[in-house]
Amino acid sequence: MNTIEFKIDGIGHFISDNYLKVPIYQRSYTWEKSNVNDLLQDIKSSYPDEYFIGTIVVNDKDDYLEIIDGQQRLATITIFFTAIRYLMHQNNDEEGAIEIENEYLFKKDIRTRDKKPKLTLNSKDNDFFIKEIIEKSTYDNIKTDRESHTKILGALESVSEFVKNEYNLNSKSFEYLYNLIDFIKNDVKIIIVSVPDEANAFTIFETLNDRGLALSQTDLIKNYLFNKSGDRLDEAQEIWSKFTGAIEAAESENEILQYIRHHWSSKNGFTREKQLFKNVKDKTINKNQTLTLISEFEQDAQSYLAILNPQHSLWSDYSPNCKEYISTFRELKLTQNKPLLLAILKQFDKKNVEKALKLVVSWSVRNLITGIVGAGTLEHEFSNQAKLINEGKIKNALDLKESIKSFAPSDDQFKKSFEIATVSKQYIARYYLSEIEKSYRDTTEIGPLNNPEKVNLEHILPINYNLGSWPQFDEDAHKSYYKRIGNLTLMDKKMNSEQKNEEFELKKQIYEKSEIVITKSLDEYDQWTPEYIEKRQKDFAEKAVNVWNLKI
Repeated sequence: MNTIEFKIDGIGHFISDNYLKVPIYQRSYTWEKSNVNDLLQDIKSSYPDEYFIGTIVVNDKDDYLEIIDGQQRLATITIFFTAIRYLMHQNNDEEGAIEIENEYLFKKDIRTRDKKPKLTLNSKDNDFFIKEIIEKSTYDNIKTDRESHTKILGALESVSEFVKNEYNLNSKSFEYLYNLIDFIKNDVKIIIVSVPDEANAFTIFETLNDRGLALSQTDLIKNYLFNKSGDRLDEAQEIWSKFTGAIEAAESENEILQYIRHHWSSKNGFTREKQLFKNVKDKTINKNQTLTLISEFEQDAQSYLAILNPQHSLWSDYSPNCKEYISTFRELKLTQNKPLLLAILKQFDKKNVEKALKLVVSWSVRNLITGIVGAGTLEHEFSNQAKLINEGKIKNALDLKESIKSFAPSDDQFKKSFEIATVSKQYIARYYLSEIEKSYRDTTEIGPLNNPEKVNLEHILPINYNLGSWPQFDEDAHKSYYKRIGNLTLMDKKMNSEQKNEEFELKKQIYEKSEIVITKSLDEYDQWTPEYIEKRQKDFAEKAVNVWNLKI
């Protein structure tokens, strides 16, 4: 076949009539139960009229069809036939179960008697799909260890519930299900686009997106790069599979796109998700550029995973402080700095990595407090600094400090903002107080734990207060002061539960028993007033300037 061919067929007949394979580089099964249920309800509500469910793009490999686009629908319909077969087994219709197997699931080789599946998924999903879903006669006690496997099992559970309900609603007769099988076989229509080679397949895939079929940025980028890799397609596919597999195994499939975007931003400046495919396409125009880019993705993947995980093995070669800095980014849920962290790890020596990470922590916290740079602008700045590092214009941590000087909050700005700051998010408040607590100690031998299971964030002036117990605060004053950092402290969870919303005099008796300095020192106050909250917060602000300093 040398031309692109179009054909209309029923999806069940298409599965029955062909051997289908998902290539190794394709993403795994991603449909949620909601997607599966939507498809099932659409099919049910359309019966008995014809129903069109979209286009399937395939590359004809002579003895099988390679699925370029359409695996989610094909896998889900295959799972539907599996669920029907399960139900037949449960109701002792072994002959019907065998008919379903032979028509839609697999066929036996006449010589070897080996089962050949009608649908083969990618290398990450196929063993699970065949051994745990297709070949079994029940889905009880199936265990999963990958996100995509969990989704496959979830699809099976949804479909099994659907067919069981339809069976019960129709007087426990298979007649309606037989009709539904025939409907899916002949009247749930697809358009099959058969292309002669990978290049045409990738072009068709992208064209479908241009015409309104919502495809993920990851799939578009992958298919474009494979198209551009020419006679090195196998190499490109192998490299792509390695780095995406590593990220998916450690995090999730959704993280792959974020990695690609952060990596691209670190080299090319800030790039929004919706701009990513176009930018990659505009700047990656030949085979060498394509293989270089995919290889860089693979080379830097472990650095990215280390940025996400302070326990990653990469950090064993660095100062223990580096783990702490990465833990801080994770604790504060900071993501805008990832392009910069990638560049730092790639270009700086270990000593300068430690210094630069400290600088980024301080810069991030100062900006959280002052809000001088908005979140979107901050990601711009992080990405721009990353680009300068990758271009060799920033060579070390000192250069980075000089480069950010114009927009990093100064000591005076930070201090004044800290003196009046309120915090709504408990995880952020707990981090601030934990670090300030450390600054009051000569050693870190005994320190507050950041674990909310053991240490509570305590509002001295309670969130829910009784005006009679707190006469210094009217309603307006309460709203103004209860979230102020000066009104917050850390307490052992058990101790905190003992005092709840008591008045200050009773709370003091518990505070003085604490081993946490910033909590024990509350015993020094004879009462709790707006003025004391401001005084305590000013003391904290003095400490904060040194805790999150910009020195290296």
